[in-house]
Amino acid sequence: MQIIGRIVKTQQELKEGVFPNMAQYFIVYSWLCQKVILFPRNEDVSVKNKQLLQELPGSVHVYKSIDTKCRIHDTFNYQIEFLNTLVPPGVPSNTLQLRIGAPIILLRNLHPPPSLCNGTRLCIKKLMTNIIEALIITGYAAGENVFIPRISIIP
Repeated sequence: MQIIGRIVKTQQELKEGVFPNMAQYFIVYSWLCQKVILFPRNEDVSVKNKQLLQELPGSVHVYKSIDTKCRIHDTFNYQIEFLNTLVPPGVPSNTLQLRIGAPIILLRNLHPPPSLCNGTRLCIKKLMTNIIEALIITGYAAGENVFIPRISIIP
């Protein structure tokens, strides 16, 4: 029987086991494509992503969702701050922190297969106000530069 993983005792041991010398190798896309840490809860994913993001060089670019009410007459009196703390399944967090060079995974089909579909891994090249320029690092279109636009999610 083959063991497909190993048990670690600390978060640091987990990080070093999966991403050894991350500061040196994060620009090697083939190395980056082979690495993954799976967590059972989205909260754990967010914590680990923030920790790993801190190890990349460069400044953090913060994207925030638009937090206005759609129709004033159809809404309840919930504070915007309270609503921003909610993270329902399938909906991204209110705040997204990114750095140039960070790997990202596309969560929505933007272009018919095979180029920009759900699950495509990309590496950030440039961060702009409403667009992210990225390099596709997996799949049929690997090596292609693409632009990911800001997407409105309206109920």
